[in-house]
Amino acid sequence: MSESMQVASKTAPEKEHFDLHTKGCGYLGRVRWVKPRGGGRRAEPFLACAINAVHGSVTEPAYTYFDLRVVGAECAELVERFKQDVQNDRKVFVSFRVGDIYPHLYYADVKDSETGAPGKEPRVIIKGRLLLLTHVKVDGQTVYERPKTTDVQPAAESAHLERTGTSG
Repeated sequence: MSESMQVASKTAPEKEHFDLHTKGCGYLGRVRWVKPRGGGRRAEPFLACAINAVHGSVTEPAYTYFDLRVVGAECAELVERFKQDVQNDRKVFVSFRVGDIYPHLYYADVKDSETGAPGKEPRVIIKGRLLLLTHVKVDGQTVYERPKTTDVQPAAESAHLERTGTSG
């Protein structure tokens, strides 16, 4: 067996998984560092933010709230760069890509509208991972635009479709 074949046979097999990506635009908010409680493998502090995504009619838009873990050095650097603008209540409008979204149920403290008695109300938000910011405007002025690059994602998707015989 040649040396190159031995090296190739020792490399780890490529992990296969399905990606769920959401692209959109909206307002950046709640930029913060989260320090998880307890131990475990995910006990490292991480950068998080919210994006209030805009969709629907331009004249009467609807909003969807995302609570996101920021991943990747480039994305984290950008979010940190605009943290002060968010804290100063400036309108930070971003184009984004989010991965691996899932619903998260929590209970909010509320008061009964008739009696004023305290209670809990179930609510749901969408959690996920902020993968990429492609465009940022602060108070209507473009301050960041990601350079256009060749995206290898379509080729990877095509290869996956050929292997699995599915169409999405």
